[in-house]
Amino acid sequence: MSPQLLLQNLSSLSALLPIAAAILNYKHLNKVQKIAAAFFIVSGLFDLSLLLVRHLNITLITSGGRANNAPLIHLFILVSILFYALMYFHAFNKLVFKKLSIALAVITGALIFINAFFIEGLLKFPSIGNTILSVTLILLSLLYFWQLLEQAEIVRLEKQPMFWISAGVLSYCSINIFLFMLMRSLGSLSPNFWTIHSIINIIANLLFAIALFCKPQKTI
Repeated sequence: MSPQLLLQNLSSLSALLPIAAAILNYKHLNKVQKIAAAFFIVSGLFDLSLLLVRHLNITLITSGGRANNAPLIHLFILVSILFYALMYFHAFNKLVFKKLSIALAVITGALIFINAFFIEGLLKFPSIGNTILSVTLILLSLLYFWQLLEQAEIVRLEKQPMFWISAGVLSYCSINIFLFMLMRSLGSLSPNFWTIHSIINIIANLLFAIALFCKPQKTI
């Protein structure tokens, strides 16, 4: 097995980390953590399904004589923005930020849908859709960090689940957004680029697992 393929498999299996954390810490999860746990279960099932598809040569759709699982990825990024918007809606204290999270979710969801059916198409990897999603998640995570800086009460950041989730989101999206844009311009990426994606995905899942192990500190 090549190092690149090994990392891809580890990246897919790392999706189990936040799921395991949610199960072990279920009694202590707050509302945001429960939403996050539900999403990470969906995300984990998605990653594991792609892993099985890759190893068992399962074909969802055939395009040009080759297996094409792009429609599943289009669907997943649409589900992702819905879950993340819900997480941030409950994490934000200010009404304006809550409204902004809803507005961004609606706009992003609409753009992802338009891209899937009228721009890239369902049978192509959604590089534009992933780029749009990444931009939105970067904005939401930065807004959350801004909220933490503005809070009058001093809080222990390591006790804030959304701090770790936002750190994972920011690290994943801020790096991989360039890979998605490159894929759009080049059409495909070398295995070395996907190695970067795998490493960042593993790091993000570790941060998400920490988020679900937290016992939240109440803030005002």
